[in-house]
Amino acid sequence: MKIKLGVVGHRRSIAKIKEVIYANFTDIEIIEIRFEEYSETKNLVNYIKIQEKNVDGILFTGKIPYEILNSQMISIKPWTYIKRENNQLIRTLLEANLIYNYDVRNVSIDSYSKESIDNIYSELKIEKEKYKAFVSTTNILNTNLLEILKKFHSDNYYKNHVSVCITGISSIYEYLLSKNIPTIMIEPTIDTIKQSIQHFRLKHEFGIMEDRQIVVISIEIDLPNEYSLINENEYQLMLNKMKVSEEIYLFAQKIQAAVVEVGFSGYLLFSTKKILEIETENMNNLKILATVSKKTNNTLSMGIGYGVTAREAKYNANQGMIKARNSGGNKGYLVYYNKTIGPITSNKSSEKENSIIDEMYLKIAEKSDLSVNIIYKLHCVIEQNKKNNFTSAELSDELGLSKRSVNRIISKLELNNFATIVGKKVISKAGRPSRIIKLLF
Repeated sequence: MKIKLGVVGHRRSIAKIKEVIYANFTDIEIIEIRFEEYSETKNLVNYIKIQEKNVDGILFTGKIPYEILNSQMISIKPWTYIKRENNQLIRTLLEANLIYNYDVRNVSIDSYSKESIDNIYSELKIEKEKYKAFVSTTNILNTNLLEILKKFHSDNYYKNHVSVCITGISSIYEYLLSKNIPTIMIEPTIDTIKQSIQHFRLKHEFGIMEDRQIVVISIEIDLPNEYSLINENEYQLMLNKMKVSEEIYLFAQKIQAAVVEVGFSGYLLFSTKKILEIETENMNNLKILATVSKKTNNTLSMGIGYGVTAREAKYNANQGMIKARNSGGNKGYLVYYNKTIGPITSNKSSEKENSIIDEMYLKIAEKSDLSVNIIYKLHCVIEQNKKNNFTSAELSDELGLSKRSVNRIISKLELNNFATIVGKKVISKAGRPSRIIKLLF
């Protein structure tokens, strides 16, 4: 019996996926669903709601179309997308350099984080001081994403004189080509596409065709150390909680779980055994632990409970969560039929040290010869104002310090590459222009 798979994305990307599927998966039938402009979202949501009744699942050509539609509707069939791996960008950089002779030390890039790009250049043995990568940080759910990225790459080519623009978005690639701007598309490899198809097939076989056993996941945000700087800032506590919630809801979407928030820091997720086992590599890898620890100032305690009834599964999940919390957090335990398995951690995570002061703030403070409290306050100023460019007067008001003290702080940060002067701003007609300082942390 043929598996019907809806493939959502740009026509260029769909064409490559079709080629791989028809060459390697004869039991899969494809239904093309084109998605090339954000303005198509509303009509596409209605169309997919109808098509989901006729397909066994949906494969998105990338994370961007997946996230856009995931934010607009609740799926009733398994969804997955082609992952963006570091080796794809490495291959693209080699193509740019070896085939087209572009200088890959001066590029404009979207679809990857600054951290990922720095790691990739490090793997290529290119020192940080010897390359300049302009990286887009635009939220992928921004309704003007495509227009912003068109301007981003164009400006980098004409104003910052990059050698080449590298994009993971087909419509951006076609636009830049039409403007005769050197550009290369980050293409998924054949292996990446095949892995995504295999992942979908497992979801289909176990999540759809077999009877589902109830599983409940109890999650609690671990309390920060009582001496931690974050405890001094209520706004920062709430901001971190929102970041953690975002990651938990993304995890819930992957395992097709319903989410119930419990109190300020608790969550209950209701899913099925097989789908969860696929996502966690048979309960050997809770990747969400590493993701939350990396992206926020928090860790999680998790309990996974199986049961014949939802009530039994919930009880077991709570028992597992309590055990994880009592043993230091940042781990999970599986509980079923009076048996406990664990601890389960993330393969990529290292145990988070129970240090009094966050390592990042301490590192910046030590290098700049400033107090860690000043560094943390500056971090909070950035988070609360949603920007990292300020004048000395603005920082003086935010920190409650004199302009002279602020200028001394800026000088130390600038000396150690944690701040830079990016321009000047006229505050009044009579006064001198004020420097605009960009904080780089």
